[in-house]
Amino acid sequence: MEMEEKMELSPVQAFLILLLGSRNYEPVKGKTWLQKEMFLIVKNTGLKEEVYFEPHFYGPYSENVDSELENLEILGLAAENGEIRLTRKGREVYARLLKIASMEKLELIEEIKEELNDLSEDELLAYIYFSFPETTKEALRFENIKKKRVMLAMSLYEKNIVSLGKASEIAGTNIKGFMDYLRHKGLKVPLSL
Repeated sequence: MEMEEKMELSPVQAFLILLLGSRNYEPVKGKTWLQKEMFLIVKNTGLKEEVYFEPHFYGPYSENVDSELENLEILGLAAENGEIRLTRKGREVYARLLKIASMEKLELIEEIKEELNDLSEDELLAYIYFSFPETTKEALRFENIKKKRVMLAMSLYEKNIVSLGKASEIAGTNIKGFMDYLRHKGLKVPLSL
């Protein structure tokens, strides 16, 4: 226990633990989700100095996030077998981090995890690819996702992940055209903007 008290975490490790502990320790569905959730966390926090994301096969990817996750596994704080979760020891560290993390950062992390963790991989990639097109130049699945973008935009809108305007952007159409598509599919849409 004494050694555990002296454990110093990098900022990236701390954010990973806070992410894995949020929503009552809900596991992250896999590395693709972890990378995208951390990408949005980094975009919205001071962590930009610590983590660099580059366009990769599945959109934005950070080698640093990957290696810090491996370090957490080596330390016995996280475990991965498809899903990624905190271990018992990781939960203890999470409880200590909760005492010093700002409410603003905790809410941001929870909101991002809530929005992305429940998405299918295609929905996740559509959301990221069309929100951050600069991250798609190496993306292997971009053309495939692009073919399904209207259906995926509808799904994201139905799940209240994105607004009507954002959904139409993901669909690659104007708002009126997207509203007509939703009506055609039998979905309720606002009568006017």
